[in-house]
Amino acid sequence: MIKNIMNHKGVLGLLLFCALCTSLFTFTACSRFVEDDLFDESAALRIEHFNEQLQTRLVAQSNEEKYGWVIHYFVNSDDYDFEGFNLFGRFYEDNKVTLAGNHRFLRDGRANKYTEFTSLYEVLSEEGPVLAFNSWNDILTVFVDPVDPSAAPGNIIKDGEGMKGDQNLVFRDFMDESIVFYGERHSAEVRFVPCDRPWETYIEDTETTKNYITNSTITSYYVVYDTDTLYFKNLRSGVVTYCERVNDPLFPTTLSCVFTPNGFFLQHDDNIGGVYFQEFFLTPDKTRLISENDSVQVIATWDNYIVNARNTVWNFDQDKFTDEQKSLLEQIDAEAKVFNKNYSLAQVGLGRSSGSGAVKGLVFTFYVNTAHSKTNTAGLSLTTTRPAFGQMQISYSDEEKTDRNLTTMGAKCNIEAFVRQFAATLSGTYDIVPNHYFLPTGCELHAVEGNRDYILK
Repeated sequence: MIKNIMNHKGVLGLLLFCALCTSLFTFTACSRFVEDDLFDESAALRIEHFNEQLQTRLVAQSNEEKYGWVIHYFVNSDDYDFEGFNLFGRFYEDNKVTLAGNHRFLRDGRANKYTEFTSLYEVLSEEGPVLAFNSWNDILTVFVDPVDPSAAPGNIIKDGEGMKGDQNLVFRDFMDESIVFYGERHSAEVRFVPCDRPWETYIEDTETTKNYITNSTITSYYVVYDTDTLYFKNLRSGVVTYCERVNDPLFPTTLSCVFTPNGFFLQHDDNIGGVYFQEFFLTPDKTRLISENDSVQVIATWDNYIVNARNTVWNFDQDKFTDEQKSLLEQIDAEAKVFNKNYSLAQVGLGRSSGSGAVKGLVFTFYVNTAHSKTNTAGLSLTTTRPAFGQMQISYSDEEKTDRNLTTMGAKCNIEAFVRQFAATLSGTYDIVPNHYFLPTGCELHAVEGNRDYILK
């Protein structure tokens, strides 16, 4: 009897255990269903709809009332330092795309010539949304083609990597109206920015800005934030060296860039004093460029170019001289005629004299014939320094040396004494106001103390 009761209890316990398991399973299953149902769509469907939205955005900027996209395109090559490239694109609902550009790697004799080419594109679903240019396009595919860019289309480059460009671009982010992608294979950032003007006009305006802020004479720039100053070098090449000093820089950073109608855009961001920058815009007064956060400034080293003129002479506007200085120049002219009756004073300036024993400092230019068709210079050394940005300090002492020409003239007349007196009148510190902040051809000097003003040209 006791045994039967125990058996019934065992059966009852087993039934209760099974019921509990069934209840737990049912609760777990219901919980998982509720978790999956937190989103209105499945993950696959959400990706599909996002791709549709991405394509809609690409197409919307390409309608007849707009100018499509300007594409800041970069490659990620370790073998070459490449600049960034401005490409242009219009995307259509039928998966056709028209790209344009005038870059130096266009083939078949079209290098640097504006070219348009229509091909196919598709928005794919891979690890994330991917914009794929999946047929040959003369504008883009040359960056992906595995040939040596210096000999295209002849030579296969190392490992068949070509320029290490990408034609499959992985979506990264929406940035205001822009779209940021990165290359699927080589990871270079590519940015799509709404174009605000016809493509050929964009190219022309960009070239104008590039030629305004860069040249082959002044090739370095101050990068300034608060009290910190570093340097950019070789901006015009499109491959910038970012360094702590211009000469013999240590651990320089290389940054590719593209120029825009308003300034330039770097492939990667960098920082100074912990403040990051990537894009720079020419200020309304055209004196410098400023970063997107209005914090970091890029300023051409124009003041150093003026202060340390090595191969040129900045001549004074003699109308700005004081009566004392004009009187001294008249005496210098008279003494030059004592040396040679055909000599007469033409100009006086700052720079480097020519001829034997050339000096850097005060340079007098003399006509050496009555027709005024030939000139010669004579110089007295002066010390010109840059005490602060945009300033010049002129220092003179009686120990300053003369060049060979002034020494020769001084042996036959009293010209050197008057030259030294004139040099002494220039001593002082001046604020420099250039006539161009990226390549000056003249400037004004305003004395920090006193009311002396000069014009150099």
